[in-house]
Amino acid sequence: MALPAYKEIIDLVRKGATLEAQEKIMELRERSIELQEENVELKEENRRLRDIISRKESLRFINNVYYSVEGDSQDGPFCPTCHDSDSKVIRLHPFNHYVNGQEWLCKVCKSEFPREDS
Repeated sequence: MALPAYKEIIDLVRKGATLEAQEKIMELRERSIELQEENVELKEENRRLRDIISRKESLRFINNVYYSVEGDSQDGPFCPTCHDSDSKVIRLHPFNHYVNGQEWLCKVCKSEFPREDS
């Protein structure tokens, strides 16, 4: 939807068509509100995408699971299934599998991963 032109509104006022000018001003106000709402949505999307990029840059795939690595600090492990499919960072939990021994378990997608540290 195009914004009413300022010159168009001025011309209507000069012609004495104040009702039409008021309608154009109302259109302008409505469009302004729509643009403000769109701006807020775009800023939120931008923030969310920057968070995803930042998280992806810090995640490292080590021994079949993800770890968040920043400098000498490491956090995790996190589920590769959840991250690769939905970009979710879900912490894995250790558990003892009666056949395979020590494993990591994702309590969200129920995936199991062998523990390289056991």
